[in-house]
Amino acid sequence: MSTIVAYSEKYQEICKVKKGVCQNDWDDSIKSYKFFENDLCFHDGILLRGNKIVIPQQLRKSVLDAAHEGHPGIVAMKERLRSKVWWPRIDKDVEQLVKACKGCTLVGLPNPPAPMKRRELSAAPWIDVAMDLMGPLPSNEYLLVVVD
Repeated sequence: MSTIVAYSEKYQEICKVKKGVCQNDWDDSIKSYKFFENDLCFHDGILLRGNKIVIPQQLRKSVLDAAHEGHPGIVAMKERLRSKVWWPRIDKDVEQLVKACKGCTLVGLPNPPAPMKRRELSAAPWIDVAMDLMGPLPSNEYLLVVVD
């Protein structure tokens, strides 16, 4: 937490937001925060949006990297972050990171189905048999399906 406080004090954007929240003096460079002015507050030097910590620009990459551990994909990564932290365009940053990650691309590739193979015809009946039990049907009946 002390790292976040230190960066929040140094980071000009967070200082401008503090001025906007405390003095209602919003700079044009922080328009993306102005939309959430009713949700923003400061507690012990940390900017919060509701119950989420607003991460200063310099720390966002390390927070993204921590949430990206294990290549969880876009949806899971957004869920991880949204529960604890926030910054303007957080969703866009997550999408850019995951789309640019080769590991995520490999993990996220669907497994292609096995190619279908032609079967040779059996030499005689009842040599190659397949069975399946289907049910219960809406009528509460079961079907035993046997294919020769």
